[in-house]
Amino acid sequence: MKRITVMGGGGTGIMMAADLSLKGHDVTLFEVKEHAAGIEEIKERGYIEVTGNAANGKAVIHTITTDIAEAMKNPEYILIGAMAQRQEEFMDLAVPYLKDGTVVCFSAGNCASVILKNKIGDKDVLVGEMQGNIYPCRLLPDGKLISAFPYKEKGMAAFPARDNDKFIEAMNQVYPCHPVKNVFEAALNSPNTSIHLAGSILGITKMETMEDFRLYRDGLCPSVASLIRGVEEEKALVMEKMGYEMGRAVGQIEALMEYDRHPELEIFRGLEGPTSVHHRYITEDAYAGNSLLLSLAKEYGIETPLCEGLLAIASSLNETPFYQLGRTAAYFGLSGMEPEEINRYLETGEK
Repeated sequence: MKRITVMGGGGTGIMMAADLSLKGHDVTLFEVKEHAAGIEEIKERGYIEVTGNAANGKAVIHTITTDIAEAMKNPEYILIGAMAQRQEEFMDLAVPYLKDGTVVCFSAGNCASVILKNKIGDKDVLVGEMQGNIYPCRLLPDGKLISAFPYKEKGMAAFPARDNDKFIEAMNQVYPCHPVKNVFEAALNSPNTSIHLAGSILGITKMETMEDFRLYRDGLCPSVASLIRGVEEEKALVMEKMGYEMGRAVGQIEALMEYDRHPELEIFRGLEGPTSVHHRYITEDAYAGNSLLLSLAKEYGIETPLCEGLLAIASSLNETPFYQLGRTAAYFGLSGMEPEEINRYLETGEK
């Protein structure tokens, strides 16, 4: 049994807290008061019922709190499940309480571990992140939580990557995982960088005219799959330049359209969202993974018109310059560096 604090009261955070509780860990679930409605409801009920394809049951979470001091009493692990734009809020709350020997993991990472490691200075804290999100899941109107897939061993990386072996050994006590080269490889390999902008933007007409739009049920067609494939071809050029291994997501998109051959994907097809052009499927991925991808392409003269166009559309729809504000190579102070220099920094933490 491990002492684990989960930060984040959305679907991802609650799913991690519930899943780990069902597995016998001592879990504290934290959210700030302004976003605490979901966790307060669970606290009042006394449990959260998990359904779907992950561990099922009524999970009783040991501690549910909006008090950061209570949440940080003495965790061995801190798991942060929040969209990229909220990650620093949680970091800043946690940093004063971090102790040597603590393990911090982000789901999904989007290179948040680089930001946190630079905030904590010389503290001996293992910091890393998951490749993509831990579970595709949603909170349901009846108060239950549904997961589309069981947990599958995930790629994870520490920052700096020289800590990968220690980080992976520690995280295997909680979730089975294997190392990837570094946090840039992890962020770029998230399926969301291929799927979310392309699928959501092409689905806007249905999204804004249907009462209950669900991307993987209502927004997929051969042309959407073709666009996602095109984005992945652009991403492959960047990944090759950086020396990263690449997984592809378009095969799963094609499987989702084959209802008769893949009935096991029905829960995933039914996951709610995106609900508007301001949904995280657009705003988070434009700010994080896709901005990083485009910035690396620009650094090395790689043409990525699809990625650039999707980012421009997302920015226009939200009246937000995602690329200028986003987690680019320049954001991390890595502009003008060759791939080998960037990878050396991600390996050592030293420029």
